[in-house]
Amino acid sequence: MDIKKHLNTTKIYQELDDENQKYWFDFKQKKFLHNIDTFYYSVKLVEDFTDDSNDPNVAQFRKYFEKKKSFLASRYGESLPVFFDGFDRSLNFCPGSFAGFFNICLQCPEWFDIFIAPVVPHSSDGGLSVTSEIVVQIRSYMLWMYGVHEAFERSYHYVKLICDYFGLHIAYCQENRIDYCWHSNYLSNPEKFFSPENFYKMRVDRFKDALIHTAKVGSEGYEIDYVSMGKRSDKVFIRIYLKSKEVIEKNYKPWFFKVWLFNGLINRYDLYCYEECYKRHSWEYLDTARLKYYSEYGSDPELREQCCHVVEGKVTMSPDTLHKLADTLTPKINLIMNVEYQTMRKHTKTYELVPFRDNSSKETAKRIYDYFDNRKIIADYLTFFVFRMVRPEGDSNKSRRELCAFWYALRSCRMIDVNVRSKDVKLIRQYCRQLNSDIMKKRVINAAITLGIYTRGINNDNVVQDCVEALCQLNDNDIHDALRYKQKKARQFNSSELADTYVSSVTHEYQIVNINTGEVSTDIIP
Repeated sequence: MDIKKHLNTTKIYQELDDENQKYWFDFKQKKFLHNIDTFYYSVKLVEDFTDDSNDPNVAQFRKYFEKKKSFLASRYGESLPVFFDGFDRSLNFCPGSFAGFFNICLQCPEWFDIFIAPVVPHSSDGGLSVTSEIVVQIRSYMLWMYGVHEAFERSYHYVKLICDYFGLHIAYCQENRIDYCWHSNYLSNPEKFFSPENFYKMRVDRFKDALIHTAKVGSEGYEIDYVSMGKRSDKVFIRIYLKSKEVIEKNYKPWFFKVWLFNGLINRYDLYCYEECYKRHSWEYLDTARLKYYSEYGSDPELREQCCHVVEGKVTMSPDTLHKLADTLTPKINLIMNVEYQTMRKHTKTYELVPFRDNSSKETAKRIYDYFDNRKIIADYLTFFVFRMVRPEGDSNKSRRELCAFWYALRSCRMIDVNVRSKDVKLIRQYCRQLNSDIMKKRVINAAITLGIYTRGINNDNVVQDCVEALCQLNDNDIHDALRYKQKKARQFNSSELADTYVSSVTHEYQIVNINTGEVSTDIIP
């Protein structure tokens, strides 16, 4: 059924006025949003980092981090802050390795990780190593908030400062792994589009086979939430999957909800339902979330009460009945699919880059900027010659068929950095903090109630008393452990992303006395 046609038939849409219809359900149909979602680059140093190196600066570097590792081990694996001249913040020196010998990890939370190898292997002829000594992983949050150019420049600035501190010199840097992704609400029925009988008629590629994963929906339905071609270790690995489901089930990266909303891939109604699922860490909650929406914004009192009973668990329904009721009352959710090409260095090093501009001024980073300039050409190559989707019918030779509408729209998507405006970055920060703090608050309250049952048995105490009792049970050792944990967690977050205080209007309403009224609460005093 057409999306607009289905929308018009739903109960909630018929009950809302024009202004609210537009506010809740307006979005851009068949929209694509492209970005580089993962970016690794490697840095080759001039100095000799092989095991028999006599370079004094390399020796100083190794000695510095050996001391850090010893201190780290004495702290039972917790991270240590590391600060060098020119840094505007400290990085976390923490356990972790990349590809085995890159066992020094300097982390800027949520932004990037710098992996350094204190020793690299000799070349095959026994000479100086051809292995890069540094690999940097830029995380998806930084790439989506600031764009790949700014994200690279910020991270590379730290790499250069570290090298300057130890008197090391950069020979060059180059791409290591780049993931090209396209988020889209184009497909309203992915199950039909990616069904094996349809998909194999449309795919044109040289991969041996495709892995298609299905998930059960109700007693008879299913959804296709993951399609992949190749292996992760291959030169190119392709994934097509339900991104909105991944965010909810993995319970991270909720900022994608706002990015999709800002770019018109979802509407405010979708956002509401996705948030409810995210809070409960459950994709299966989606139909219940739709009923919760009607219980709050619908007009029919009997239907609202019925929806409330379902949401509160007073009434149970089979998944089929629940889905049918949700479809009657509310629109279907706009699903976000992600088409992703993971490209490795052993593939990208074969590219003959077109010199669109003179990047010689970028010096050691010239290859990276040349690569960025060729982004459109590379994406066109990947989405046509490596893997493409054509019309399911036509020429007996599939490779000669026209592209299907979905793939044509994907290849027509603008190739620009999807960096968020500064004011919107702040909104997204606050949004993520509020959403995650709501989840954490609920978890803390539930834990306090459970602790009360363990310590006082089955009781009828007020839930506020449960929370106060939980705090009153803390002893000196608990406070000491909590302080260490707080310091540890503080290093795991990015100070820039959590710079401003976020306090909701109800926080701290209850202490031993209610600070709003000045009254001692008899409910929480034993």
